[in-house]
Amino acid sequence: MNKQELIKRRFEITERLRAIADDMDAKKREMTEEEKTEVQALHREMSAIDLRIQSETSVQPAMSQKSREVRFDEILREAKKGGNNKEFVIQREAVVTSDTNIDATFPVTVEALMEPLEEGLILDKLGIPTRTGLRGTFVIPGIGAIEATVAGEAVEISDSTIDWEKLVPKPQRLSVSASISNQAINASDGTAYRAVVDQLRVAIQRTLNSRMFTTKQSGTGDFYGPFKALAAAAAVPASSIRTIAQKKAAKHILFAGEVPTYKEIQLLRTIPTTKGVRYLFGAYIMDAAMAGELRATPKGAGGGRMILEDGYIDGMPVFETNYLELGTNKSYIAFGFFGYEALGQFGEMRMIIDPYTLASKDCVKVVLNADWAMTTLRPEAFCLGECAGGGSGSGSGN
Repeated sequence: MNKQELIKRRFEITERLRAIADDMDAKKREMTEEEKTEVQALHREMSAIDLRIQSETSVQPAMSQKSREVRFDEILREAKKGGNNKEFVIQREAVVTSDTNIDATFPVTVEALMEPLEEGLILDKLGIPTRTGLRGTFVIPGIGAIEATVAGEAVEISDSTIDWEKLVPKPQRLSVSASISNQAINASDGTAYRAVVDQLRVAIQRTLNSRMFTTKQSGTGDFYGPFKALAAAAAVPASSIRTIAQKKAAKHILFAGEVPTYKEIQLLRTIPTTKGVRYLFGAYIMDAAMAGELRATPKGAGGGRMILEDGYIDGMPVFETNYLELGTNKSYIAFGFFGYEALGQFGEMRMIIDPYTLASKDCVKVVLNADWAMTTLRPEAFCLGECAGGGSGSGSGN
């Protein structure tokens, strides 16, 4: 098959896999043996197709940034002029489209959308493992607490176990959109590309950050970081936690005042380590108002050192976001080892250029759909602290 035929066949495989998944969701059923065999065969065929496409694509010169911008402008004009929706599938190496009558070289890549996210709160600062283009049931291996057993010679010991079922992500569809006026398209010289990619990048970043740190259920689905579950757990007064057993049982602690003491802040950090969690990208999370309070709160009576200095509390970084308390009147401080929170994007990113929906506003709408999953690999690696008497209220953040 030539490249266009490979692209068409790949799209057919994707649609078949999506149809099987939709039917399983609708009927709340497991995959049949026949479907398992079919899915395995389709994945093998798709891998072979990807290799062929990649081998043909790799010999072609990469598009320059200017070429990407110009080509994207052309695609927008074609969609507007033709009056048809254009759907594209964005991959890491090759980009394909369901419309085989137009050039399959699409200028927006996964890198173009994901690279700017590294400047955001999640990816570069917290060390959260992030992967794109995942397929099937993805399990993150190699992270868990395994204890050694001290035994005499020739004494049989039992294996430590890890509940791998908890490590299986459940992808949820994340849909974001951007719009651009027809006047801007007509007059653009690369500006359309920059405007749309920037809008989509900010929308993705905002959604991922809000779902990572929110403490409340929002809509349907199961796309949350570790703190929603911790907020739902019973709050235990920090003053009552004294023994190792109490620290191991604690998930959600209640500070005595509106601003925690240095001792309470240390307890928030101690609880995960008491549970045997290895240090892996530890950080405190709080809103800007609480960070300001801790910068002005001494560690002890008459002391000259503040709890929070130069963005750190005793060597652990502090990051500010109001998403931790989104939609509540409570003030939270969280601590976690974020290497135990995985973020993954599954399958292809699908982009639709739609000239109809916003026609009354003389705009073209660009919609990006992708399947994402957040998976807390070790819930005991995180702890949530709640301040008494409320705090700075709800808001939006980074």
